[in-house]
Amino acid sequence: MATVGQTSSSSSSSSSSSSSPSKPSSSAPSYSSSSASTSASASASATAANAGGLSSVLPGFFAGVTETLAVQPLDMVKTRFQIREGPNPSLISGLKEVWLEGGLPRFYRGVIPEMASTAPARTAMYSGFSWARQSLRGLGPNDAFERWAAGVFSGIPESLVVTPLQLVKVRLQAKEHLGRYQNALHCVRTILAEEGAVALFTGLGSTTCRNCTYNGIYFATQAELKKLLHLQIHHYDESTSEGFRAHLWEMLQTSSCAFVAGSFATCFNAPFDTAKSRIQQQVTSPCGKRKYNGTLETLMIIAKEEGPRAVYKGFVPKMWRMGLGGAVGMAAFETAHVLMP
Repeated sequence: MATVGQTSSSSSSSSSSSSSPSKPSSSAPSYSSSSASTSASASASATAANAGGLSSVLPGFFAGVTETLAVQPLDMVKTRFQIREGPNPSLISGLKEVWLEGGLPRFYRGVIPEMASTAPARTAMYSGFSWARQSLRGLGPNDAFERWAAGVFSGIPESLVVTPLQLVKVRLQAKEHLGRYQNALHCVRTILAEEGAVALFTGLGSTTCRNCTYNGIYFATQAELKKLLHLQIHHYDESTSEGFRAHLWEMLQTSSCAFVAGSFATCFNAPFDTAKSRIQQQVTSPCGKRKYNGTLETLMIIAKEEGPRAVYKGFVPKMWRMGLGGAVGMAAFETAHVLMP
């Protein structure tokens, strides 16, 4: 069974004895994993692109949905923290605040557009990464640079796909709009009626900056961590207890790499995510005036009015959201790949 992070091995490797784990061909392209933007479970799309078939697509979809459901409370608090212009409470206080506001369902306000974006966004991201990876092979000074460049490119198609759904998610999560939008469909209809179709791509620039920054650093870091740990994916006979334990250990190592890489990449793209939330939560007035417009302009306004540290608002829940999301998504993909025929 091909696991996340590598393509399927050749037929000759598959026919080898289960007691001797076979290593994937070194010439095969290696895909790392990512989160919601870019998370570890999303690498299922990369595996699907190489292995093909419904048996790879279904685990990828299951992983994406599982990850979204698991970390959505953190995503809600993260967005609230980024939008708030005043000081933010602690993460625990933020979670408690949302709970008191509407209980468990309040945490999942905006989850529908988030889950709806999983499959198309990951497909666009990994298709872009795969194309750029092949195009850049041998042109860069080293493998890490090529992965970084391919990751940066992958953020462009991903952003084009995900921006409208991210806009709807942010509007639904914003406390200021709780009485304005009933649900995701009503939110889309209201935006189209009041602001026009172009408004659905509000925040495209900041979303692209966020995704390109994250993907580039994530892909390169993930690969370097695997090299550092000499981590390679093998094939084990999971019907035996020894094979299952060996596979579980490799899965934990890969998930740990995803957690570290995701947390590290978040340190660099967090300001762009804050700008994105500020820009997208605004409702365009009839005269078209907006406080936040371009990405850099937004960051400068935030830094001037709230202090330089404010561009990192929501960093703690965002870091946990990306790190845990990657680990949960990876485990969900592996479990689904084992259970599904």
